[in-house]
Amino acid sequence: MTTTFTGRQAFITGASSGIGKALVSAFLATGYQVDGIDCAPSAFMAETRYRHHQADVTEFTALDAIFEQAEYGSENNLLINCAGTREICPVSELSLSLWERVFAVNVTASFIAGRAFCQQLVRHGVPGNVINIASVSGMMGEPNRTAYVASKHAVLGLTKQLAIEFGAQEIRVNAIAPGVIRTPLTEPYYHDPNQLNKIKRGQFIPQLGEPEDVAEAALYLSSPKARFITGSTLVMDGGWTIGKDL
Repeated sequence: MTTTFTGRQAFITGASSGIGKALVSAFLATGYQVDGIDCAPSAFMAETRYRHHQADVTEFTALDAIFEQAEYGSENNLLINCAGTREICPVSELSLSLWERVFAVNVTASFIAGRAFCQQLVRHGVPGNVINIASVSGMMGEPNRTAYVASKHAVLGLTKQLAIEFGAQEIRVNAIAPGVIRTPLTEPYYHDPNQLNKIKRGQFIPQLGEPEDVAEAALYLSSPKARFITGSTLVMDGGWTIGKDL
């Protein structure tokens, strides 16, 4: 049975590494209670304001139950759907099972978590926000990533629909679309001169994206400073999507 407390609560999927880990760190540092959801253990297990749910987000019944049984804050509540996966293969080699797995993690889990979270906020009459971690791949096509690209386009559509459905209850829903961010998943790129050069040529500023950049954007979108922003996508990609070097 859910309860409420005086304070702020964040739920973060994909919480154990990369962008998710940076998000946990940022929201703990700003005084949130944080529930992390990830298949892997967390580096924050000893933190008194952190609770870890070691679970696969595609176990949808269990995912829904986390929100059914959780505590919610009277000041602010936040869900960040950060768990994600991808494939790298030509569409001719993309199996139906892999396509379904990518959509289950990237889209269906975000829908299940987003719906359950928003319903609980309405039930308790408390404020909150949802932030879906999308990608620039949700705004453009890329070779050999058919399921990933299609799923991230779907995440942007889901963001808009949740914003419409729950806006009257003062729940804001937005997305962040990062470009290439240095995480354990992309770390090999930074040790391959050709790949690293491709990343740099695709941007229009010299800085490379770090997980903390995404965390800072999430802190903004979840704050009162962003109170008039909903259904939007904040693109942070070093200029990746604004044009190309001819």
